[in-house]
Amino acid sequence: MQMREKVLAGGFGAAVAFYFVPVVWEWFVTPVDNAKQNLASATKIHDERKLERRGVSNKQEQLMAWKGRSLSPKPQDAARHYQQWLTALAEVVGEFSNVQVTPDPVTVAANQPFSTVRFKLKADATMAQVRQFLFRFFQADLLHSITQLNLESPSATGNPKLSVNMSFEALSLKDAQPRGPTVFARTEVAEDWQDSTQPLVVRHAEGFPTKTPFLVRVGKHYFEVKEATDNRWTLSPDPNSPQSATGRPVSLLADDPVEFAPVHPEFSKRAIADFDPILKRNLFVKPVPYAPKLEFVGSKTFSRGGSLDLTCRALGFDRLLGEPIFTLQGDDAPTGMSLDGTSGKLTWKPNDEQALGDFKLTVVVKAAGLKDFLKQELVVSFKQSNKPPKFELVGERHAVLGKEFSMPVKATDEDPETKLAYSLAPGAPEGSTINAETGEFKWTPPVTTVPGPIKLTVQVADNGNPPNTVKQEVTITVGDDLAQFTELTGIFDKNGKRELWLSDKSTNRLIVLKEGEVLRYADIEATVVRIDKKSVLLKKKDDALWRLDLGDTLKKLRKLEPAAAPETPKKPS
Repeated sequence: MQMREKVLAGGFGAAVAFYFVPVVWEWFVTPVDNAKQNLASATKIHDERKLERRGVSNKQEQLMAWKGRSLSPKPQDAARHYQQWLTALAEVVGEFSNVQVTPDPVTVAANQPFSTVRFKLKADATMAQVRQFLFRFFQADLLHSITQLNLESPSATGNPKLSVNMSFEALSLKDAQPRGPTVFARTEVAEDWQDSTQPLVVRHAEGFPTKTPFLVRVGKHYFEVKEATDNRWTLSPDPNSPQSATGRPVSLLADDPVEFAPVHPEFSKRAIADFDPILKRNLFVKPVPYAPKLEFVGSKTFSRGGSLDLTCRALGFDRLLGEPIFTLQGDDAPTGMSLDGTSGKLTWKPNDEQALGDFKLTVVVKAAGLKDFLKQELVVSFKQSNKPPKFELVGERHAVLGKEFSMPVKATDEDPETKLAYSLAPGAPEGSTINAETGEFKWTPPVTTVPGPIKLTVQVADNGNPPNTVKQEVTITVGDDLAQFTELTGIFDKNGKRELWLSDKSTNRLIVLKEGEVLRYADIEATVVRIDKKSVLLKKKDDALWRLDLGDTLKKLRKLEPAAAPETPKKPS
């Protein structure tokens, strides 16, 4: 092929390619592009419909949740149940006084799946009670709200009760499940419950959740049910519930009503402390002058072997500006003493080498809002240990009307060189005395005294620093002279040992004693020295010997002269 022909052939081929290649490319690419566009359009429609279905599903779930939180579907039942619940919340939980809950006419919207119940509440309450009411109201899992809240104070000083006016709205969905006779399920306590370690037994658990934990209310107190097995529940106090006045665990009585208290999901993590600003910024309490001060709680004196446990409290500080910080000024604090800067707790455990004495300290408080640091001096006294005295037990005593009665009262003290001082506590019989040094008690019961037991309290104090005072209650039975009725009726040998029997015929009392034992009866106190066949020998506290013959009464006790005292026969060696 000639060069000219080759050039013409190449030009012709290029022209053909220039014309046919785009056409062929369009034949292949256009369907692909169309398919991509159709796929993108279909994907968009699919995503939109999926999102729409998800939105419908979410709305259905929300509607189901609303139905669960709705009042009963019948407007009349809904209004009656809600009024009962609202009244109990105000009177029992909030502890409002003069409570009046009045309904407005029930509103049923045309062509709407719900009706609205409205109420007005009038009462008297403190700001703290309003806080408690609001917390439990918003915690309840119901379709309700407060539409109006007015508080009026009758006084500009102190913390008076406020006049409370509130308006409420609650919804009743027509497709909701009926709630029964009350807004929330109820049961009763089956038996008294006082031990928090034991389960609470209720009469039934119908309407209550089977899945734990859940919240219940008994009176003004709320409890969390940790475990539930049929009608036996393990409870723990709700931390947002008020404590008992005595500080002891709350006890429940049989027949106390127990009410289910479902918690709104958005309120499950809230605490009553979140409502504290209502109290801290109480507009109805007249502000007091900003005059912060320090107070020391605890004993400033302690003894060797003990430890100092004292708390510095900052009073009158505006804690919204910041917490006060405690420090000790200077280097006067003894070794080992520490002051916690946050809690104000002052502690000290001296070692055995620490010298006794008084230690002068200066506590400094820094806080926002103070122009200058707040300082206060404190004297801590470290003393020698002082153990309290101990009484010797005083047994049963008898006093005779119109006759002087004496009784030794003794106490001991382990600390060396300690002096004791005896005294009578207020309420002792008129005319009674006690020797401050010896402890001897004396009293002559007037003949006009009514026979019977007389209680009095004797006390003894040491001279330590600080002194220790100990008390002992003594009972003295006052009556006629029992000695004239108490007779030595028998002397017996029992297991090789002799014993005597004294019978008080006025009281039918029998007294049995052996040698070495002490007779304390009527106004007589004596030790049994010897028991013979027909008599006994007694020794009184003055070491005098007395003889009582068989058949004689204690009134006929005969004092033996020292020369006439019979000798105790010696046992053969």
